[in-house]
Order: sequence, then structure tokens, then C-alpha cells
Amino acid sequence: MVQRAMRPAGVSILAIVLFLFGLFAFFGSLFMWGEGFLLSFPPGVDYHFPVTDILVNAPASLLAAIGLWKMKQWGYVAAQFVAGFYIYGSVEIFVMTIQKGPPFPIEIIIPQVAAVITAFFLVVYLWRIRTRFV
Repeated sequence: MVQRAMRPAGVSILAIVLFLFGLFAFFGSLFMWGEGFLLSFPPGVDYHFPVTDILVNAPASLLAAIGLWKMKQWGYVAAQFVAGFYIYGSVEIFVMTIQKGPPFPIEIIIPQVAAVITAFFLVVYLWRIRTRFV
């Protein structure tokens, strides 16, 4: 009989966080974080972040969440991709925000800081337990 790997609490927490980030990325971007519905095309709105969130961030985050929850090797790999994507996207948003200057929109900064912290744990914590993924 094959023994199924027990899921550590830290992996469960990361899977839940990734699942929530995936939902927020999809629905938040669909309504462009307060700018209106994505398919309505309000003038002067930058679409590259919402479209990227819908096409890359949301599916990758949800896939990684499911894979981590099931303790699958592909979930570990997807989580590493998501960590890299979070870091890249956050740096791009931080640079754009700094270039625009103060006041810095807290509704943009807080999610990006949360994404960077999550990415840190996805890389450092999951690396330490990578052999437990089957």
C-alpha cells in the first residue's frame, strides 16, 4: 500500500494564499481594480496588468495552489514559477509607482508587498521540503 505524504501546515497555508491570490487576480482584473469592466475599455486605462493577471497570474496561481494542496511535484514547480512571476510583477509595479511619485496608492503597494512575502516563502520554505512532493 502506498503511503500518501502528509501535507505540512505551511504548505496548506501557502496553497490557500495562492488560491486566494488567483481568485483576486482573476476577478480584480476582470473589473480592473475599480476602473470598470475589462471589456468596456474606459479611455486612458492601462490594460497590460489586468490582461496579464487574467492570462498568466490567475491560472498559474490556481494551478500551483491545487498542486501544493495535493503535494504534487508539478505543484512545487508551478509554485516556483508563480514566485518568479510575483517578484517580476511586483518590481515592475514598484518601479512604476515610484516613477509616478507620492502619494503612493496603498491599495497597490499592500498587495505587491504581500506577493513578495509570499514569493519568499514559496522559494525558501518549499525548497527546504521539496523532497516531500511526489
